[in-house]
Amino acid sequence: MTGKMSVNPILKKDILVNSRNAKMAVTITLINVLFALIVIMIFLINRGEQYQTYYANIAGMFPVLALSEIGIIGLIMPIITSTSISGERERQTLDIMLTTPVKPFSIVAGKLLSAMVTTLMYVIATLPFLAVSFVVGGLQWSALFKYVVMIFFIDIYIGSIGVFFSCVKRTSVSAAVSTIVTFAAVVLITYALGNVFESMMYNSTSGQAGYEFYMTGKAVFFALNPVIWIWETYSTMTGDMGLLSGMTGYGKYSDFIVGHLDIICVCVNLCASFVLIRLASRRLRTGIKKKRSRNAE
Repeated sequence: MTGKMSVNPILKKDILVNSRNAKMAVTITLINVLFALIVIMIFLINRGEQYQTYYANIAGMFPVLALSEIGIIGLIMPIITSTSISGERERQTLDIMLTTPVKPFSIVAGKLLSAMVTTLMYVIATLPFLAVSFVVGGLQWSALFKYVVMIFFIDIYIGSIGVFFSCVKRTSVSAAVSTIVTFAAVVLITYALGNVFESMMYNSTSGQAGYEFYMTGKAVFFALNPVIWIWETYSTMTGDMGLLSGMTGYGKYSDFIVGHLDIICVCVNLCASFVLIRLASRRLRTGIKKKRSRNAE
């Protein structure tokens, strides 16, 4: 054993390529400009407020900036990952990559990790703006830790969908569209089904047992939704009621899901992400076998 930690070769290659690309610098600059404008606007709006109101509003700046960055990453991540494999195919470099000793799973994981490193650079670049809410507004640093966890979750979840479609689709455009549509469909369908269960509960005549069953169904679909627990976290920061208010008191099952919704959501959706990564690597492995068979002929 050499004692050296091996780095994914695909990740290493993409980091070197991205470091020489001006797009990352331009994107970071644009995000910082946007955040600077938001911070300046919030300070100007609250100028002249009383002491307690002023600092409370400064603390409320964090959810605004955090949700803005999560939204930006949610839009950038599908573009980065959906072009990861399909872009190599369009540049006719995928066949060369498949002939290397790197395993298909390492290729897929390396592409996902390189996209996560890119978005992590965006987060690091905007940390000074987020830190204002903690230094001036008095927020607890645990909120920043939750925010970083959410960034990693969004990266892995959306990134796995993007990498999967990048392996399945032949063009980057179709892969990007499929990634965005799939993510939007999961969010909207689980939210809609949860509300359907709630409406069925109100129309039920089966008493308390029916209420518990339908509320548990709503809690299950909300736990499958990758956005609701993020929205709920920032709703509590801003003092809003949130989507989960009023969902407790309908039985031990629904109370357990609502009380542990963040853990359940992360575990279930990360398992789904792992399955997508495995399917993507299997698709690449199939491509390698077909290429070898053609070469043998």
